[in-house]
Amino acid sequence: MESPLARRLLAELAGTTTLCLFGIGAAAAVARVEAGGPGLLVVALAHGLALAVAIYAFGSVSGGHFNPTVTIALAARARFPWREVPAYVLAQLLGGTLGATVIHLAYTGSGTTGGLGATTLAEGVNVGQGLLAEAFGAFLLVTAVYALAVTSSAPKGVAGFGIGLALAVQIMAIGPLTGASVNFARTIGPDLVLAVTGGQVAWSHLVVYLVGPIAGGLAAALLHEAVSGLKTARPTVERV
Repeated sequence: MESPLARRLLAELAGTTTLCLFGIGAAAAVARVEAGGPGLLVVALAHGLALAVAIYAFGSVSGGHFNPTVTIALAARARFPWREVPAYVLAQLLGGTLGATVIHLAYTGSGTTGGLGATTLAEGVNVGQGLLAEAFGAFLLVTAVYALAVTSSAPKGVAGFGIGLALAVQIMAIGPLTGASVNFARTIGPDLVLAVTGGQVAWSHLVVYLVGPIAGGLAAALLHEAVSGLKTARPTVERV
């Protein structure tokens, strides 16, 4: 039986907070201690494992989206009701902001000095390249969501691990270019906290993290449905 909307929104808030808190925390820790290849691996694994924990902990209540990209991709293919999209996205944005706030307070300012794990375009990467990178990252993530959570033949019990692994892999691949957010809640949380606490925010980069992931997520949904023959479903809450 589907849970009441209020409970599902609380689960989305808690799950997104978990993902962003530990993902941003790992990024802030790496920025404080060391950067480079090993640091990227730590950040990737932290995000992937945090997402897996969030899915296993809260996914049975809300469907385990924890990302506007996933919510919008599912709604666009009639697998989630559009009327609930604004509430889900708001809960996710609040979760991203709460996670960033906790890390900022825990690091007592050092997280802000290190950029609070904010996702920005790397030096020499233009907006077009950033859009492409974020789209490809989201494509992998939403493909994993479809393969492991939406398809009826998906193996049971592995969705959290598999989707978390997809998130980690795309961070390893495109992290050096954009930070590999593929999640507007993950991007806007640190940006808002930095803005309030006097940090620098690359507001002009936001379009990359808003448009790129949505485009990649929609492409993944369309391709997976075409390849697998998955039929359009009645709008519902897709669960992982």
